[in-house]
Amino acid sequence: MSGYWFKRKRYGWGWTPVTWQGWTIVVGLVVVVVVAAIGLGEDPSPGALAAYFVVVTLAVVAVILLSIAKGPRPRWRWGRSSEDDPTEDL
Repeated sequence: MSGYWFKRKRYGWGWTPVTWQGWTIVVGLVVVVVVAAIGLGEDPSPGALAAYFVVVTLAVVAVILLSIAKGPRPRWRWGRSSEDDPTEDL
């Protein structure tokens, strides 16, 4: 493998994790979102909702930046094609 943590999805635009490092990033994002949601409590204040939005937005941006850094350049795909590179595409 070429060192990519993510490969391009077969359908649509974006990436899919293919190594343990990529899966760790995705699981970490889910953990951040769930922990932040639990931290809101039952009756969140507007400030708490704003903080939740900021935390989740920063976590998603971090995952996107890591995907760009550790994956091939994204492009729209709709199934297999003769141009597919097995080191970059699923």
